[in-house]
Parts: sequence; C-alpha cells; structure tokens
Amino acid sequence: MNTAPDAPTAPPPLSAAADQARLDKLRHYRILDTLPERAYDDIVALARAVCGTSQAVMSFIDETRQWFKAAEGIDGEGTDRSIAFCDIAIRRPDDVTVVNDASAHPVFRSYPQVTGPDHLRFYAGAPMVTPDGHALGTVCVIDSEPRTLRAEQVDALRALARLAVQLLEGRRAQLETQRQLAERELVNRDLLRYQRQLERQNSLLEVEANTDALTGLLNRTGLEKLRQEFRGHETSPDQPFSVAVLDIDHFKRINDSLGHAAGDDVLRIVGEEIARCVRGGDIAVRYGGEEFLVIMPDTPLIGARTVVERVRQDVAARADLPMPVTISGGLAMGRSGRDTPEAIFQRADQALYRAKRRGRDRVEVDED
Repeated sequence: MNTAPDAPTAPPPLSAAADQARLDKLRHYRILDTLPERAYDDIVALARAVCGTSQAVMSFIDETRQWFKAAEGIDGEGTDRSIAFCDIAIRRPDDVTVVNDASAHPVFRSYPQVTGPDHLRFYAGAPMVTPDGHALGTVCVIDSEPRTLRAEQVDALRALARLAVQLLEGRRAQLETQRQLAERELVNRDLLRYQRQLERQNSLLEVEANTDALTGLLNRTGLEKLRQEFRGHETSPDQPFSVAVLDIDHFKRINDSLGHAAGDDVLRIVGEEIARCVRGGDIAVRYGGEEFLVIMPDTPLIGARTVVERVRQDVAARADLPMPVTISGGLAMGRSGRDTPEAIFQRADQALYRAKRRGRDRVEVDED
C-alpha cells in the first residue's frame, strides 16, 4: 500500500507538456460539466461510508479549476485549481495522498478551506489514473476533524478511483460507438445535390417506408436509401453545405412527468416546426429518439443559422405543447469536394454538446 501522508513539501507542479497531455486526455473523455449520473454518485457515497468522513468528492482538474462531478456533504461545483488539495494529489499518481491534520501541515495550513469557515482538517485523495498513466482528478474524502485512515480504507479508496476510471472508459467507448454509427449512417455529399429529384421519383409506398410515422420527416431508412440512390454522382466542387443536429431539451423529463403520449405530441410538434422552417432543397430527418438532423445544401453558416434559430424560436412559441419545451442545436459547415458530411456531422454534434453545457435552449456554431 502506497500513501503520501503529511509530506512536508508539495511535489513540484507537472511540466507544461505533461499537464497539457493530461488535459488533452481529460477532454477526450468529455466528462467536464456533464449532468449528475447515478454511477458516479454511488462511488462518492461508498467512499464516504467506507472512510467514515463527513464529505466525499469526485473531482477533475482542468486548466484553472477543480470541478466536482459528484459530491456528498459539500456545496458548490468546484474551486480554483490553485487552492485544490486534489491538484497536489494528482502529482503523485501512484499514491493516495493523506493529510491527517491540515492545520498543522506546512503546505496546506494557509489554504482558505483550512483557515476559513469550512474548517477543513482531514483529506485523503486517490488519483483517477487512465490506462496510459494520466491522473485526471481524484476520489477524495474530507473532514473537519483531524483523523487517520486504516490500511484497508486506503486500499478501498484506491479501488474506488480505479472503478471511476473504468466508468470513464466505458462512457468513452459508448460515445465513440455512437459517433461511428452516426458517421456510417450519414448521407454522403452526393445526396445533398440530388435529394429533391429522388423525392419526386418515390412512390407512395416508398414514402411510407422511408418516413417517420410520428413526425412525417425522413427516417434512417429513407436517409440510407437516398445515399444508395445517388452514390457515384458528381457534385460541383467547393459548394457550401451545412449540417444541424437538434435535440429536445430534457425530453426524458417530459415522458417521466406527463407520459409517453405527451412525449409523442412534443415530437410531432417539433417535427412540424422543422418541416415548416426548412427550405425546399433541405433534408430533415428524425434521426432517433428526440434527435433531429437537418442537411442544408448550397447553404453557408449565416443562412443555416437563420433556419435553425427559426426552428428553436417557433418551437418555444407553440401554445399547444403539453408543457414548455425548448431545443438545443449544433451547426457546422463544409464544402463539397473538400469536407466529408461525416466530418461535418461530427463537428455539428460537438457544437450541440456545447449548447447543452452552456444552458440549453440555444444554437452553437462550429466555425472551424
């Protein structure tokens, strides 16, 4: 069992290169500023129960702050990195850092958590270390009274940190799988030019098979059929095209509070507004669940944003919704012959994640 109890001096900060590599890995997991999740809350609850402390936290260290993914017994969402005990702990990725009495510790005794009303005295933090050796943050326990941990408690804290990393790995793999599926199913650039011609050629039976029954928009089957139909056609080079990914905010809450029939009404109304706002050459798809896709050929970002903002505003203004509903959107633009629709879809999806993190009911644009 390795611990680093009450070391007289803090280890030196990570080098700029090492910390940048660590930050790149942290962003790779896309965990910062996500909503609470039960699995991570459970890890924190277990750490607090095993160690018998008044507080426990799972924290991640980014460039300037310590952000709390899960916490018990402590308020707020984080602290500055400069006063974070966990910033010291991640410098010892192989150790559990234990501070038995911070008020007597030469490094920590001047920290505001120690001198101020929080009255922090005890800290123990186990780094969450990725398979390639980057310490992203810690699973830590805190108390306002000096204390010590038994060897088995230290080992348990270390095990919970390993479990947290396993959750992060599983989450990363799931996001990667979703991205790959989306890329495989996204239309190629030829579809953007020939979609209107194909619609005129479809029979009623084909329309029914390729259309989402609830919203009247294309479904994934129709999207794939369009791709197959126009594979191999040439398109004019360097023509702009935009892709928007739209998502109904807190849709699960609507189903949980009002029932699935109300959720279907919301989907139908959102589909109506998307169909009403898009132009004749645009492609609107119910991509799955509460997510929609709009492909706008020959359209630069300024025109595409006008379309998506109109959808967002008109949905919020619908008086026949069963409850107030907002949508968030991500938007990106590419050029035929230079950018693949798959790459533009990925950038639009990342912009959607930013819209969610920044409060929802907004459209974020990727302008790379």
